[in-house]
Amino acid sequence: MKKSSLIILIFVVFISCSVTAQYSDKRNNQNGNTAIGRISGSLRDAQTNQIIEYGNVVLYQSKDSSMVNGTISDKEGKFKLENLQFGMYYIKASYIGYATKFIDSIRVNPKSLEVDLGKILLDEQSIELGNVLVTGQKEMVINNLDKKVINVEKDLTSTGGSAVDVVGNIPSITVDLDGNVSFRGNQNIIILIDGKPSALVGASNSDILNSIPASSIESIELVTNPSARYDPDGSSGILNIILKKRIDGGLNGAVSLNVGTGDKYNGSINLNYRTPYFNFFGSYDSRIMNNENQGNTLRTNNINNSISYLDQQNNGLFKFGSHNFGAGLDYLYDDFNTFTFSYRFRKFGFDSDGIVETSNKDSANQLTNYFERSNVADRNMGGSNYTLSYRKTFDKKGEELTADIILGDFSMDRTEDIVQSNYDVNLNPTSNDLEKGLSSNSNEQWTIQSNYINPIEDFGRIETGFKVTLKDLNSKNDYENFDPNSSLWIEDPLRKTDFDYKEQIYAVYGIYSNNINKFQYQVGLRAEQANVDGSEAVTLTAFNKNYFAFYPTIHLVQGLPDDQEIQLSYSRRVERPNNRQLNPYVDKSDSLNIQYGNPELDPEFVNSIDLGYSKYFGKTSLTSSIFYKLTNDAITNYTSLRNDGVTENTWRNIANSSSYGVELTAAHPVFEWLRLNGSASYFYTRFEEQQFVKKDNSWIAKLSMMILLSKDFNIQINANYNSPIVTAQGSIKEVFTTDFAAKKDFMDGQLSVTFRVSDIFNTRDMESVTNGINFYSESYRKMESRVAYLGISYRLSPGNGNKDKDKRPRTDEGMDEF
Repeated sequence: MKKSSLIILIFVVFISCSVTAQYSDKRNNQNGNTAIGRISGSLRDAQTNQIIEYGNVVLYQSKDSSMVNGTISDKEGKFKLENLQFGMYYIKASYIGYATKFIDSIRVNPKSLEVDLGKILLDEQSIELGNVLVTGQKEMVINNLDKKVINVEKDLTSTGGSAVDVVGNIPSITVDLDGNVSFRGNQNIIILIDGKPSALVGASNSDILNSIPASSIESIELVTNPSARYDPDGSSGILNIILKKRIDGGLNGAVSLNVGTGDKYNGSINLNYRTPYFNFFGSYDSRIMNNENQGNTLRTNNINNSISYLDQQNNGLFKFGSHNFGAGLDYLYDDFNTFTFSYRFRKFGFDSDGIVETSNKDSANQLTNYFERSNVADRNMGGSNYTLSYRKTFDKKGEELTADIILGDFSMDRTEDIVQSNYDVNLNPTSNDLEKGLSSNSNEQWTIQSNYINPIEDFGRIETGFKVTLKDLNSKNDYENFDPNSSLWIEDPLRKTDFDYKEQIYAVYGIYSNNINKFQYQVGLRAEQANVDGSEAVTLTAFNKNYFAFYPTIHLVQGLPDDQEIQLSYSRRVERPNNRQLNPYVDKSDSLNIQYGNPELDPEFVNSIDLGYSKYFGKTSLTSSIFYKLTNDAITNYTSLRNDGVTENTWRNIANSSSYGVELTAAHPVFEWLRLNGSASYFYTRFEEQQFVKKDNSWIAKLSMMILLSKDFNIQINANYNSPIVTAQGSIKEVFTTDFAAKKDFMDGQLSVTFRVSDIFNTRDMESVTNGINFYSESYRKMESRVAYLGISYRLSPGNGNKDKDKRPRTDEGMDEF
């Protein structure tokens, strides 16, 4: 099954495409007019007002329809046609999945040297197939040279899920069973919400992604080499989640409800009300999810030349519940000044109920010890995020000043009840050990930032700004053991911790960009001073790490004939150890596999280079990139076996690691009713520490197939394959999954019903191997992955609209910077 499906997947991803006829530029020189005119504008989606990148704009002479010039829209949807002679023209604007739009009677003369067409709104295309009307669709995945964008509304296979389900469809992204995201084999990725830090300060990336329902997401951007404007954290890049926030006039919004097999429920509501000077927005969503899990571990120990075995079987139930609320307003003081205030509250819990059956055996495979350890844990988290933003524009086009003050407040409480039932070698019960764990975390983060952009005529664009980030985190942990003699709970002082972590980062940056004909270049430099202080109140230990660093960035783009483009980018990045990796707290929920942080960790520094190429073959788009990454003092998880048979898991700085690879993505409308979007990535990784060297060749392939059966009925099938990968101490076996979804619209698209099945063939699991100096371990884990969902969503009518579109606030959540 896996091999045959994989062959089909590879074949379709590299499907050959037809090349459209090329045509050459023509100039009208009959009257000897000086070519000094210019026509500009921007392309937008007529329904959502979203920017349309890489849209085709062709200019024709009105008198004979001869083509004069052509271009494509940039990352802000803007285009310009320059060096035009005086005359009458018309424009044809088009993009895949949209109806072509013509704008005529465009006159360039001495009185109108520059003609601004403003926003050109493109509608989704409708075509006739026999008696069936099919509406064209926007691409689910847009692959640009500098970033990848997922249009969540078009991703049917994430309906009823969370952000975890969405990011799993991004090329070169993999998501493991715990929701941990990897890009090109690296988990060091920063997550932003609307271009700003998440409210869940100190939470893991998997916690953040699981807390955001897919229904509240407009799109997700993956940026591999951001400019100096953005934090250098995250050696793999930045994942920017843009939440829904409509800016159409009047009242609009959407309501959705979803139910899945195995007790999975979620619902959401998004509302927006727009007046000429105010834009109010709010949202609420709730999710309940129960998920069964199972697994096993078989470990061979070699302690002092004595062989023994550990066999663990586990199963349990994972419970998740969340409530998210957000509200805010934009105040459009005048045509140049906009104030925005937003508040977002998230409350969610991860509860688990599981049991681990452990057998210790000697070299003859005879049982020497057996016990069962049940664990019931409740982890509740809540976070608030307050954002005050200001944006000022000027008479000069492109000049802009922005400022933000952001406060994130997050807390977590965890209770854990452990019962260990001990047995003799004949499996007769002997005793019970009772433990109780209590944990509480409180985290606060302030962010103050400002950015100024000034395009200077005949000089280029200058961008500069600063950012201050102040983190204050505290983590307390207590353990108690039950004394059967006194029937009292006795505190365990050896496991008590009180960890404080403070991080202050002060950054300034400058960026210069310009273009010479079709060559664009951008250079930036960011300087940061980081001050990190940690202390443990119980053991009276402390550490302090202060370091100053420069982070240069370079972006070069060369436009080529026939809709081709090539880009070279470089950035220096950093991965700072987080509070969980530094916290010395020892997690003994599994008494034979304990985990703790390492306060001695240093940050890892990364040099990243990306060379990209894009080409349009008619309606087919092809994007490819070659990348290289060198990491010094790489942070990695490290496992060792003690003489008493207990494994310790912690974090270490290995000497260095390097990786390189190639990535290819393509989108092709095979027929008007069938669209394919595929990607394949290969990467080589090398870990090196003193005499220890580990190498890995791995690859990822993804295919998304959209079938447009009618104007209001679509089917989507996604197939993902992850090859085996090598880790610093072992390997993870391959994984192949397939998802299916179907969507039917009613009432002219206002009402939608969606049915989807995740992991149709129930193949998603995790098999791994871990090697150490004196042990070898094989593990298997399986979460409930084949789930059927039925969802219904209703879009409120956008009302009568507001015609005063000039006062619309510009959305700055995206990462369009070049």
